[in-house]
Amino acid sequence: MTGTERRGDVALHEVTKRFGPTLAVDRVSLTIPHASYCCLLGPSGCGKTTILRMIAGHEEPSSGRILIGGQDVAGLVPAQRGTALMFQSYALFPHLSVRDNVAFNLRMRGVPREQRHREADRMLELVRMTAFADRMPAQLSGGQQQRVALARALITNPRVLLLDEPLSALDEFLRLQMRSELKRLQTDLGITFVHVTHTQPEAIALADLVVVMNQGIIEQAASAREVYARPRSPYVARFLGGQNVIMGKVRDQDGRHALLDGPGGALFRVPLHERRPRPGEPVWFAVRRDLIHLARAGAGAVTAENSLEGLVEAVEYQGSFVKVTLATATGEEFLVNEPEAAFFASPVARGDRALASWQPDQVHLLEPDRAGAGGSPSLTAAA
Repeated sequence: MTGTERRGDVALHEVTKRFGPTLAVDRVSLTIPHASYCCLLGPSGCGKTTILRMIAGHEEPSSGRILIGGQDVAGLVPAQRGTALMFQSYALFPHLSVRDNVAFNLRMRGVPREQRHREADRMLELVRMTAFADRMPAQLSGGQQQRVALARALITNPRVLLLDEPLSALDEFLRLQMRSELKRLQTDLGITFVHVTHTQPEAIALADLVVVMNQGIIEQAASAREVYARPRSPYVARFLGGQNVIMGKVRDQDGRHALLDGPGGALFRVPLHERRPRPGEPVWFAVRRDLIHLARAGAGAVTAENSLEGLVEAVEYQGSFVKVTLATATGEEFLVNEPEAAFFASPVARGDRALASWQPDQVHLLEPDRAGAGGSPSLTAAA
């Protein structure tokens, strides 16, 4: 292939996919740069696996275009696209050795036995499975089977490797180990990885580009740091975790800040930046739970701006921090990640009343969800 043909950038232009009356993907446009690690992130049914299968050629779009390396791949079978898909189940052949499993695609292409075994051994070395070449799949652990499946996908020398929930079947220890291995492989090989997951920490740890999906559309596509620290919408803030999502209605503004009426008589002062909301207009914002100060509260209503009083419902020690769950006056949850030292210097317990407060410059304004309104709850903690 020429240098142009080896490019692994992927572009979707207004791609829609319907299954009968069901709209699975709704006019999605997305560019995945060459040699990047992209994670499609979202809950079950959001359309992420359908997009992966359309890139691979296992499904065709109802409308729109998909380009790989600048080439429109409409009508091309998977083998002609320069992609390889690693299935969630790994799909290893139980009657073939590890070496023969890896070499299977070359066997189907008529590559001589000696040559395909030589290439299979090279792939096994890449995924650190050389010592297991003569074993059968049943003799391998889940993590080892995954490495074999990776080697089998990579032996075709794809320009885009597609991974469908590749870590979901592994226990927590193996999941963390394989996460590092996937990133190492992608960096060493210099090819494009497109990885479907519903696990937020997985996407944040791996991806150069995180694509957060909701009901067949893209809510936000940006770097891991951007989607975590500066979520675009209430949906993204909730789904990525680490944020409390709050809504207030504009009471007044001075051009730089707006004063919002919040739940239970709370008052919030938020920076406006370029926004100019009208009095009475709802404004959604997020506050990271690790930027919130927690203190014991006395009886009475909350009067300070940017603070919420609540009843401590749960206290969970997490090592470097303690997660405290408050039930506010409206019965909704508000989460605080208090640093370990700060918490134990002045601890709270279940049943105590506590006051959560934050600075105005720690507020991040949100736009409405693209798949619908910001949502009905006035105060929602991300899980």
